[in-house]
Amino acid sequence: MSQFDRFADLHCHPHMRSFNWLHKHRRPEINSRYNPWWIILPKQKAEEKGRRAAAYTQCDLAKIMNGNLKLAFVSLYPLERGWVTGRSDSKKIVARNLKKYLGDNLLNEAVSSILNHVLQFIGNDEGGGIAVRDFIQAVYMKIPLRRVNFVQSRHYDYFEELKEEREFLLKRNELPTESELYIPFPKRLFVSKKKILEKHAGDLKATGTYEIAKNGAEVDRLIKDDKTAFVLTIEGANVFNSNEEYEAIEQKLTEIKSWKQPLFFITFTHHFYNYLAGHAHSIPDAGNLLVDQSEGMNSGITEKGKKVLRYLLAIDEDGKYTPEKYGRRILIDVKHLSAKARKEYYNDFVLPALKTAHPIPVIASHVAYSGVEKLDELIARMPEEKNGDFSERYGHRFNNWNINICDEDVKTIFKTDGIVGINLDQRVLGVTKGDIKKNETHASYVWQNLKSMMKAVIFSDDPEIKSKKEIVNTFCLGTDFDGFIDPLNEYPTVLDFKKLAADLVREIDKDPEKDMLLFGLSTEKFVKKICFDNAYDFVTKHFK
Repeated sequence: MSQFDRFADLHCHPHMRSFNWLHKHRRPEINSRYNPWWIILPKQKAEEKGRRAAAYTQCDLAKIMNGNLKLAFVSLYPLERGWVTGRSDSKKIVARNLKKYLGDNLLNEAVSSILNHVLQFIGNDEGGGIAVRDFIQAVYMKIPLRRVNFVQSRHYDYFEELKEEREFLLKRNELPTESELYIPFPKRLFVSKKKILEKHAGDLKATGTYEIAKNGAEVDRLIKDDKTAFVLTIEGANVFNSNEEYEAIEQKLTEIKSWKQPLFFITFTHHFYNYLAGHAHSIPDAGNLLVDQSEGMNSGITEKGKKVLRYLLAIDEDGKYTPEKYGRRILIDVKHLSAKARKEYYNDFVLPALKTAHPIPVIASHVAYSGVEKLDELIARMPEEKNGDFSERYGHRFNNWNINICDEDVKTIFKTDGIVGINLDQRVLGVTKGDIKKNETHASYVWQNLKSMMKAVIFSDDPEIKSKKEIVNTFCLGTDFDGFIDPLNEYPTVLDFKKLAADLVREIDKDPEKDMLLFGLSTEKFVKKICFDNAYDFVTKHFK
């Protein structure tokens, strides 16, 4: 049996493309098609070249089965309105982007003014009517125009979408199913489904069963029976319609805690403000021409947010674990939380809980290393973040936006018996387009991020850090596949996990620091931990 015969992913969206394509105003087009086993016709050249995953899927059900992804933490994510509602201050953003080319002068002002009028025409649709911007969004994200229009409309409700998305997954839960290829009109007039399936069977054809686990014990049973286990998570607490008053939010929290297949964790913020906590800067400069994530960005946790956190974590105002009042605990994922909000979360919730019988494991589900030591350093430079910002550390370059984690984060995660998922997005990993064309294996970027985070614990003089050799248990894959990422070109889908594992072994074996970092563990066993064992051990221990 191969050393790398099964894989786990702490953060992925295997159903998202089919959900957005087959979903029509919360009514299925055809009931038989309305399930996640349908694969939307992919653009094979984009997949083969490892381009941004909009026109193809990275972890659909066929790829999951054929790629031996045995444990998938499936993130529910109703699309945020901020992606499709435009912005009103385009002129200022255009001028800032043009400054490096034209300078800060009258020519810049004139060009900015013209472009602003264009952007206002194509980029401000708040009522759901068709605008030029809708076409741009549909083409860029490769989702139907009707879906974009619906997200803009008054009928779009985050919490209802969340429940619909969950029901979409439940439609084939525990049921043996064969994948199907969906070819949108008018492409079906020009392509042969039979020929496509014959040519790309490994990508598009599979038969199998997934089961949504109810707890860690069920995950253990499923894995021992060589089955595919799904664990439900959520990305973004905006799904609770978090602009509402706390009492309305609490009703929704109570409802999700009653689900038969419960949530394991929730990524508390995402790309846009949810009135609970500040989100980290995440959208590159060019994206800001049409998208505005400035409201609440890089801020801390609100009082309403603290109430929601207490309810999710099942603790009262005194920090006492009280599941009899608040129900089972749902853990918090700190990815997308601003550095300021992360610091407040650690100080107000995590560190006090370490002194109790019910500590709170910290999850960072799909991140990379910032190259920075302390949260205060990230906080200080938050207002200045821009494209091309990097920190040099240990002879390597890292993306130092505060969406990535620092040494202080890693040490807190380690102390709480938490877990870190390594993101496979190029920009998040600090990889530039120039880097990606070099001959060195792309696994080197994964390894440099991974080893640098390990050093945060290994080199620490913090007296509260015990048994440093346990750092080998802290990391796993958290790809963000099918979350609209631009993957490392050599590993664009789940089908490339075996190659990634083999390349990581080669990278680590030639590293002179290997023995110090792995504490005597063989490279193969360490990579196996990253690819499967650590995520499996974490969920079976903490998913109650």
